[in-house]
Amino acid sequence: MIRKTWILAALFMFIMLTSCDNRSHNRKPFVWDEDVKQLIGVENLNAWLRKAPFGDELKQAEKDKLIFTNAKQVFPFMNRYYDAIEELREYGDPATDTVIFSAKEVLFQDSVWGDLFVGAMLLYDDREVFLSDSYLESGSPIFGGVEAVRDIHRASLYETGVLAKHPKYKTGIYRVWTSYRDYLLGFYQQGQLVFEAVVPLLGSDTLATLNKMKEISKNLGLNVPEWENATVEQLQQVDEPKSFWQDPFLGIYPNKFTHDVYLKIKDTPFIQDEKPRKGDYYFAYRADNGDVSLYTLLQKTEMTKDDFNEANKEMDSYRYSYDDIFYEEESNNGYVSGTAKTYFKDNQYLEIYYSYPEADGKAKKQAHSILRYVNTRSY
Repeated sequence: MIRKTWILAALFMFIMLTSCDNRSHNRKPFVWDEDVKQLIGVENLNAWLRKAPFGDELKQAEKDKLIFTNAKQVFPFMNRYYDAIEELREYGDPATDTVIFSAKEVLFQDSVWGDLFVGAMLLYDDREVFLSDSYLESGSPIFGGVEAVRDIHRASLYETGVLAKHPKYKTGIYRVWTSYRDYLLGFYQQGQLVFEAVVPLLGSDTLATLNKMKEISKNLGLNVPEWENATVEQLQQVDEPKSFWQDPFLGIYPNKFTHDVYLKIKDTPFIQDEKPRKGDYYFAYRADNGDVSLYTLLQKTEMTKDDFNEANKEMDSYRYSYDDIFYEEESNNGYVSGTAKTYFKDNQYLEIYYSYPEADGKAKKQAHSILRYVNTRSY
């Protein structure tokens, strides 16, 4: 169940208010979509979410106290969405927080339904978001002590027959399994607004939970036709789901538990050589105007990361996940040859060599779509 704890927070509140004040003056301006603004009716997501037909809201703030809950363990999918590339996050920095304008959730410990939530997110722009079909969360030492970090909290989502995508919105009702209990999850996106509601299954009474979903849709003014017309029979798990996020990254340079480098290869035409003809990992494909290739090497350096970045700062570059990817290109005999590099760890840097036909704009775009999202793990 959802639990909470709190600490006295006079100093923390001062720091937070100061930070929020600075952030509010520097963050990207938010422009409302008129249809979304009309749907919500107010510019306060919490006020809109509280129209949900439940009682016993779990307070998440009290005067002079910081309150922590384990809601992210009970609902590890809460307000967790992905665009085509990666999970959407708030970094607390106005320079990087240009995707999520606001994310809110209202938690309930309803006398009939138990633990549940409704949540909403406002995006700066209209980008399609996706749910992942599974999540893993380690335990929280705040609630379970130091040993809790060894606990694993799992959740799995299963697509059902209640699914639709229209020019104006997309929606679905999913079955959810967690370590705590099973739920139905209603998902709805209309442009910059993303909404979800989770309602527990009361034993085997799926109809009661489905009817509650329909009530949520009505109370919040969503009036989702697919929810209103849904039947229990449609809530069976489908064999071939098609709505979940597909991870575009491929891991290379394996370590004990995972990989040290991830390249955004899976959504491109590049095909990996089983036995690389060049470098450590080699990828290529045949375009209309010629061959396109890319391969990687790990190189040694005596420089620190700061020194490495300073030495290469005059080069063209991309920045992703706190790393700078520097690159330079030259043309010769109708081909562009490029070299990219980013600091890795343990006095090493990753080097990427690539080439594409000079006249092929699509090939250039494919190569740079990989350079733009090089992700190294330095831990």
